Amino acid sequence: MDRDIVAEFNPKEEIFIKNPEELRRKILAIRADGKEKLNILSDYDSTLTRRFYKDQPADHSFNALEKAEIVGSEFVDACRKARAKYLPMELDPSLSKEEKQKHMDEWWSIVQSLIVRLGPTKTMIRRAVAMSRLYFRHKCPELLKTLGEAGLKLHVVSAGITGVVAESFDILQTQRGLNLDSTLVYVMTPEIHDAARDNAVIGFGKPTVTSANKHLCVDHKRYPEIHENTNAILMGDLIEDYLIVKNLKLKEVIGIGFLNVPGEYKAEALDKFTSALDIVIGHDGNLACALEVVKSIIGLPLDEEWLKEAKLTEVLKY
Repeated sequence: MDRDIVAEFNPKEEIFIKNPEELRRKILAIRADGKEKLNILSDYDSTLTRRFYKDQPADHSFNALEKAEIVGSEFVDACRKARAKYLPMELDPSLSKEEKQKHMDEWWSIVQSLIVRLGPTKTMIRRAVAMSRLYFRHKCPELLKTLGEAGLKLHVVSAGITGVVAESFDILQTQRGLNLDSTLVYVMTPEIHDAARDNAVIGFGKPTVTSANKHLCVDHKRYPEIHENTNAILMGDLIEDYLIVKNLKLKEVIGIGFLNVPGEYKAEALDKFTSALDIVIGHDGNLACALEVVKSIIGLPLDEEWLKEAKLTEVLKY
């Protein structure tokens, strides 16, 4: 892959913290419990990755596959038609949870049928990701490296295409010299492959993970490494992402949200985000804040210059 899969630093980011004292309290409580009781859970698309890059839309794990010269124009057109119908519903903060889940189930069913009909192989997926505009956020490699060295796992709770997500992490590992094999845990819709045809995708298993039902896919029984009475850092870009921990019995949860909604919904979404979450990153920002929160909790040296610029020294220092 010729280009860097990690985005450059975004100086336009804004950081909103409605209650710095409560965030400080959570950090101290989690730090006192020790890193052994810390879980990290994150959405993938538009959370670990950018929504826009250099004034153009970035790709997510679905449209990264939509390269007509690889998969054909019929597949691309059908996917774009479905997205034009359902994406506004996914981003609409006025829809009820029930309405949104119904629409997301419909969207995912359509896309899965299209993918099975296409039967993308591993080679096709690798070529598509290499051609895509999929970019990890600035400081994502450092965050993953820090988690790995601390023995912490990142549960990637995503409704995206598993093969595309895995391929992007493989590229990131190669470009940055990382070893993420013991760090990443994929909480995604299982894919069924045909090994005789270059691991072509021929079906999907259960559960089907959509952007509206992630909380139904994460519990202590499925993921026993997430113990009861432990703590978590949770990252996402939709308010529904913060239901991920709904069925987990946790003590403290630090919510970090990436506000990427269109301008027409921004004021309403910002109010909902800041009311529900500890930290909100605006303007498609970076992962530096998440990295510094992790470092503060596990006792690693902090980036003093970044803390000063972000006005978070008093919140994160130890």
